[in-house]
Order: sequence, then C-alpha cells, then structure tokens
Amino acid sequence: MNKTSFTARIQAIGAQLWRAVRHVVFHNGWVKLIAVVISLVLWAGLISQDNSLTRDKTWQNVNVSVINADTMKRNSYIIVSDLDALLSNVSVTAAIPQKQYDTAETSAYNLRVDLSRINGTGNQELRILSTASSTYGKVINTVPSAVNVQVEEYFVRQRIPVSVSVTGEYQNGWYKDWYISGLSANPELIAVNGPRTLVQTISRAKVLIDPESLEWAEGPLMTTGEITLCNRAGEEVSSPFLGVTTESLSIDSVLIEANILPTRSFRIEEQVDFQGALPEGYRIASVKYSPEVIRIAARSEALEKLEDLPLDPAGINLQNLEEGTNVITIKVQKPSEDAVLSNDTVIVTVDVEKDE
Repeated sequence: MNKTSFTARIQAIGAQLWRAVRHVVFHNGWVKLIAVVISLVLWAGLISQDNSLTRDKTWQNVNVSVINADTMKRNSYIIVSDLDALLSNVSVTAAIPQKQYDTAETSAYNLRVDLSRINGTGNQELRILSTASSTYGKVINTVPSAVNVQVEEYFVRQRIPVSVSVTGEYQNGWYKDWYISGLSANPELIAVNGPRTLVQTISRAKVLIDPESLEWAEGPLMTTGEITLCNRAGEEVSSPFLGVTTESLSIDSVLIEANILPTRSFRIEEQVDFQGALPEGYRIASVKYSPEVIRIAARSEALEKLEDLPLDPAGINLQNLEEGTNVITIKVQKPSEDAVLSNDTVIVTVDVEKDE
C-alpha cells in the first residue's frame, strides 16, 4: 500500500468516527443527560468528602454564654451594665465543611464571654470567644466581636438585721379580734452583696406583712415575706445588682414565725363598781377612764371562762373620795399566765363637787 492510499484510509476512518460522534451528540440526548448526571454526582461526592472545601454560614441572635462570674466576684469585681441586653443581638459566621453544612449549629462553637478576664474597674472590653470544631469548622466573624461593660468593686456586708412590720390597722401586736406574739424573721441576720457604692448605704432589711393576707387562726403562724433593703433613713435601696444571702445561699424572702391568740374587749365603765355613798351635800360631777377599753389576748379556753375583767381593786369606795379631783389607779389582772393585756393599769379620774 502506497503512502497516498494509507493517508486516504486514515481520513476515511476519521470521517466515520466524526459522523459517529455527531450522531451521538445530536441524536442521543438521553445518553448525554445520563453522562451529565453521573458527572455531577461524582463531583458532589468528591466535594462533600473534601474537608478543605468550606461554605460560610451566618446565624442571627445567637446565644452567648457568660462564664466565670464567681471568679470575677472572688477577684472583687462586679459588672453594673446590662450584659444580657448587650449580648441579645449577636450574629456569627462560620466556615463549615460541605458535608456538615446543613447540620451545623452555633452550640458547636461554644460562644462565650469570660468574666475572669476582667482586671479592673471602669470601662472594660469583653471579647466574644469561640472554639473551633474539628467537625463543624471555625467561626470567622462575630458581630459585635466584643462588648464594653462598666465594672465596680464587689463588696459583701455581713450581719444586716431583718425587722418585721405589719401594715394596716395593726398596732403593737393587736389586729381587730386577734393578737400576734413572738413575731420574728428567720434568719434574723442576712448578708448583702453588690457594688460597694450601693452596699455601703444599706443599714437594715425589713419585711412588710399585709395582715389581710394572713390566715388568722389561733395557734402558731408560719409564712414568708419578701426582703426590702433600706438605708439609714429607712428609704428603700433597690438594684438588680444587689444580692442577699444567708449561709452562702441566695434568698429573696425570709420565714416569718409568730403565735396568734384570740382577744376580748372590756369597757372599763361597765367593769368598775362604785360602792358606798358620798358625804351628804356632795355629788359626782364627772368620771373619766383611761384607757376606756381594755383588750385581753389569751387562749380561747381562758377567754371563755372570763365573765368580767379582773380588777384590783374591783370597785371604788365613794366614802374615800374628797372634794375636787380624785385619781384612782386600778390594776388589771391577767386571767392566765400567757395572757396579754393592752394595758395593765386603768386610771379613773373622779371629780367631786358640792351639790348646790
């Protein structure tokens, strides 16, 4: 075969191959589609297995944890800014391997601010920290990247006394038909912590009890009351940065203990007897009693046996009175050992004058 024939033969074969390729390209579309799909699958598989290829993902309003608050306080510092508000609108962007893109969550990066890094008072910057994940990649951007807070000296004041007061018609233990004895707070002493400038103004704590909220019944009373911190002038000192503790436990209320007794009231003018008679030619111009009513608190069985108010002396002998103003002191006796008297003495003032 000469050179010319060989060349012609090669050209003929090439033409046949070209016609075949053209036929496949222009007349076998389904083959092309299958080839493209297979290519895409293979490409996606290779990409998903390659951890060096990442995609950026952004989250809004992410949760940023606050750590080492106890360490900060042990270092004698306290934040007086609203840290929750400062961290309420944080966004974060992470570079995530293709394979984990759909399952990635911000919890994988442990976003946090570390309060142990505070080393002084005044304006302090707290950077928002993150941890890279071998599975989910790393954070590449946080907005904001840091927050500025105001820091003051942390101070604890021990042995702040707690007093209990009852509002409304309550007076010195007496309330309507009842009497409260042994009213006390448990614990009686608390510790207050917070910014030094605030803590140093606090001198005592008080608990106000609304008598209408109590269950009035004879016997022991146990309830709770919220603590109010006060300065030396008795004015309330309130701040979200103040804390109250007892034996290292945080509290906002105390246990109130007391004992409740029923009461009875006696009008003195109905209990004092006048005996004998004035000398001829004299009369009683006026009689005054102070107090006019005596209240007795005691167990119900003791009150039920009480018909009259036990007085000493039980009556006033008119023969012993003189012209003018006569002042007689009468002692009120307890009907039982545990009874309580609103007054243990009655002053009777009797004016005697000539009968004209």
